[in-house]
Amino acid sequence: MHEGNTEESARTGEPAPHEDEAHRSPPRALLVGSALLLVAGTVAMATHSGAGPSRAAGRSTAGLQEPERAEPDVIIVAIDGLGVRDVSVERTPSLAEFSAESIAYRDAYAPSPWASEALYGMVTGRYQPVPAGETGWAPGVADELQHEGYRTAAVPGHLRHALVLAEGAPASSGFGEVLLPAGIDDPAGAQGSAVVEAALGWLEQSERPALLVVTLADPRAPHDLYQGGSDELDRPDPGYDGPMQSGMAHDDLLRVGPSLNARDRAYLEALHATEVAAADAFVQQLIDGARAHRVEAPIIAIAGLRRSPLGEAGRFGLVPSMEPEDLRVPLWLQVPAPAGGAAESLRGAVSAPVSLLDLGPSLLFALGIEPRLDLDGRSVYPGSAVPERPIRAVTSRGICAAVGLDGDRAVILAAGPAEALVRSREPRGAQGGQGRWVGGAEVTGADSDLRLQLARWIKRVGIRVPGGGVPNLEGAPFRP
Repeated sequence: MHEGNTEESARTGEPAPHEDEAHRSPPRALLVGSALLLVAGTVAMATHSGAGPSRAAGRSTAGLQEPERAEPDVIIVAIDGLGVRDVSVERTPSLAEFSAESIAYRDAYAPSPWASEALYGMVTGRYQPVPAGETGWAPGVADELQHEGYRTAAVPGHLRHALVLAEGAPASSGFGEVLLPAGIDDPAGAQGSAVVEAALGWLEQSERPALLVVTLADPRAPHDLYQGGSDELDRPDPGYDGPMQSGMAHDDLLRVGPSLNARDRAYLEALHATEVAAADAFVQQLIDGARAHRVEAPIIAIAGLRRSPLGEAGRFGLVPSMEPEDLRVPLWLQVPAPAGGAAESLRGAVSAPVSLLDLGPSLLFALGIEPRLDLDGRSVYPGSAVPERPIRAVTSRGICAAVGLDGDRAVILAAGPAEALVRSREPRGAQGGQGRWVGGAEVTGADSDLRLQLARWIKRVGIRVPGGGVPNLEGAPFRP
């Protein structure tokens, strides 16, 4: 397979959240033809490195006919705390095999450092961080597919993934059903086995096409699920007699973090590896169950919501980080070829920077559905026109901060105190892999432009600082 090596960048003026109508999906027949009858197995997009705009390579849809096919199930699995570096043939064999059979977005970013906000953005395609203490879930891909006759359900592995109300009832989510698996009230969330049981039990109830969104509680140390995960995988927890305890609250973890020695940190890493292996096994169960449900092969997407907080900003625990390197997450999309179709399933690596917000629009494009709603995300499915816009992540939960990624440059803009930080991507490795994001770059005019775009966008969409108020960050000073 050839690897696509596309990177998009944009400094062509201030983008509006709902502009670029020219990138909207064409009619359904042409969409499915373009998306599913591409050159067999090839993910090829135009390449651009450094500054300036680039576009995806266009594909002609002339003469292509939509193949006859049933509407496939759509399965989305989101894993809280799974980072890019957690995935390998040795540590996650199921995910590694799935990646090899899928479109792998190797430069994908969460739209927020918080799992609940990242999940919200992924299923709505919108930049709308959930302020602390508030609930609600705007309709997105679930609303679109319900309009097409799909049954829809979400099965959260943790209460924070469900955006529950104070009395424990699920908030409005745009899904037909929100199922709370057994054990979800535990501090660590539900056991992976309970999540899988609830998800596959719901899927088996009907032959109608279904959208099923499943989240697995974060594979993070310390975590109650280690014991259960270890039992199910028939491997013992690592032996340890230090200050870390399974199920320790995050506040306690932050408190003892500075006193951890090398042995303590190694123990945390060993526990995290155990839980990543458990998540890998549960994902395989979900994949096998989804594929066995109907004759028509399902569309499956798997994503990490955020990297594991094992050392973010030099600390352990839930510390929000707007660093581009910390926001990178694994993302895969598998769209099987239609039964009897001439094309094979697409597979390969896409290097264009994308956001989890783009997953919903990409799924709709693959299904040949034109969105009825205005979405901030755009389709990055091969064959669609990749929009020219910076990738953004933002949060107002605890802090007010945003990051804009444009080519190989990034600016982190934060309030209280107002400041702007510049990041640049290191040169790519010999194998063509994406370089790490690092600090210390000299400020350029392009960085100033990106700071201005980001500040105006924060003001336009109303990102508020904790306690209220939208900051004016157009003149935020650059810090080392």
